[in-house]
Amino acid sequence: MARISEKNARFRSKETICNDLARVLSADLSYGTKFAVVSEITWVWSEFDGKHKGCKYWSSKALQSGLPYRELVHEHIVPKKILINSIINDIENSPQKIYGFLQRFCVGVVVTRDEDFLLNAAGLRSKMPENWDGRDPWARYSEVEIRVEKLDT
Repeated sequence: MARISEKNARFRSKETICNDLARVLSADLSYGTKFAVVSEITWVWSEFDGKHKGCKYWSSKALQSGLPYRELVHEHIVPKKILINSIINDIENSPQKIYGFLQRFCVGVVVTRDEDFLLNAAGLRSKMPENWDGRDPWARYSEVEIRVEKLDT
């Protein structure tokens, strides 16, 4: 998805997203509703600057591949399942804490389909490595030796 224009009524700044999410998490809402909102926010956040074009992180192989975007995968460095669970159950419910967590852990990276398969084959589709201490958001990529580059976007 392309970045939403700031002129679009649906545009929200990252600060607005965090303020809204803090309200949702503190509201008397069902777990299912909170889950749906957090799930959507993890996509919006990781694609904030663009799903492919504009995405700040690309694997070296994806960069060198020359493949069209439709043949590449936009992947979360920490699986969505873990992000959602942490946001709902573990993160202090303040816009500032939510912002810090999302900035550090809800990061999108463009990889090749082969690299996506490599993560899945290593059992890391929806979990972090067994020895993960909760600190290094790039642990899955280190585990399967996917090199990532930060682009100047």
